[in-house]
Amino acid sequence: MKKVLFVLLLIGCSVFALAFQNMDFDVTEYGAVGDGKTDCTEAFQKALDAAFAAGGGNVQVPTGIYDIKGNLLIRSGVMLTGTYQAGPTERFDGRPEDALGQGSLLRAYAGRNKPEGKPFIELEGSNCGVKGVVIYYPENDYKSVPPTPYPPCIAGYRGDNQNVIDVMLWNPYEGIRLVGVGRSYISKVYGYPAKRGLYIDKCFDISRVENCHFWPFGNTAAANPAYGEWINKFGVAFEFARTDWQYVYNCFCFGYGVGYKFSASDAGGCNGNFLGLGADSCAAGVLVEAAQAPGLLITNGEFVGRWRSHDSVGVDVLKTAAGNVSLANCSFWGPLCYGVRNAGDNYLSVIGCHFENFGTAAIDAEKGSAIIQGNTFQAGPKHLILGEGVKEAIVNANAASERFIIDDRTGGKVLTALNTPDPEPALTRAQKDSYFVNVGQPGDEPFVTGVHGAEKVKRWTSDRAELYLPVNKN
Repeated sequence: MKKVLFVLLLIGCSVFALAFQNMDFDVTEYGAVGDGKTDCTEAFQKALDAAFAAGGGNVQVPTGIYDIKGNLLIRSGVMLTGTYQAGPTERFDGRPEDALGQGSLLRAYAGRNKPEGKPFIELEGSNCGVKGVVIYYPENDYKSVPPTPYPPCIAGYRGDNQNVIDVMLWNPYEGIRLVGVGRSYISKVYGYPAKRGLYIDKCFDISRVENCHFWPFGNTAAANPAYGEWINKFGVAFEFARTDWQYVYNCFCFGYGVGYKFSASDAGGCNGNFLGLGADSCAAGVLVEAAQAPGLLITNGEFVGRWRSHDSVGVDVLKTAAGNVSLANCSFWGPLCYGVRNAGDNYLSVIGCHFENFGTAAIDAEKGSAIIQGNTFQAGPKHLILGEGVKEAIVNANAASERFIIDDRTGGKVLTALNTPDPEPALTRAQKDSYFVNVGQPGDEPFVTGVHGAEKVKRWTSDRAELYLPVNKN
């Protein structure tokens, strides 16, 4: 009797284990051939459907080049999984086809000139996604400017917990679009999307984005500089519309018109936590068109203007943005017209940040309320402009390499303390009534700013140079 019970127990455990084991499916077992010639759309979809019918599982894509002439649908519980266990990059010394033997490469063709058509890969339902593949558009040859439009490479419009992990989006028109998806997870996605890299909207339950990297990778786009120039004017790397409690961590982009865009859809704008953002050679590192009242918390950011430009802004908050914007421990450099510009009727706080290589001003607050505290500045024409529309401003403990220059147009609505003192020339009251400054001679330093190339007999100036002349107030 004991032996019978023991056998039954073993059988029961085996059945239980089989019922709950992870199911794996291989696209090659459904007819896919990674030879770069065979259309594998049907084979891939059969494998994905089989995994869904079994209650979920991993659909494995072995090393090879797989032509997908149509579209793929990944439903609940299914992950399309390639060989890469970390975010792949373009370092194949040529075309993506040269990656043969290096991993899973999908070549996408569908949707040319139909940007609102079906995505190349659609995620539908919950707990599904794409992992460990390179996706390449062979017919996007970088010769078309503007770039040839396509639908999103990967998109989800309903469901929760959709995932894109360890994926290289080589050259899509639009990378990832998630609308109406809660708790999505986007991690280690690399690539050079043209129009937009990532778009999230109508996420009411905390999306997470981390360690993503959008830039040219030295790829064949360099053969046609006009392609990259178009992206540097009109492309958007990351865009967030209505998304609640959005988390973004350690992401970077290079060479886009806008690095991180906060926009409004018919559902509203964004609030969230943004840590370790980087934007290099962007016309606007951060562009805030809209934000929810709890605001945008941006910490440890690095923002560099578009190379050789004169109109770039590190963080640009438009008048349409009513939510608060908080910047902490960020650094702004490169050719920036403004480090931070705020035209919104909101609260702007800039705390513990560093500014250099700016033109008109490091910080320009045109409206709203501002807290400017504990920042450091290299020399420049003006460190802070406070416009007539500012309701109140607290400015304290800021340090500048020369004098800390505030252009206060508020009519007395500013509280200041403990900033780098203005090294006003030691002139008596009588001397201030009448004195002569010999610019270019020793001793002129307290009277001039924004000059460069100082010589013994000359000061080379630009349109940013200013002459500072102390006078008696009455």
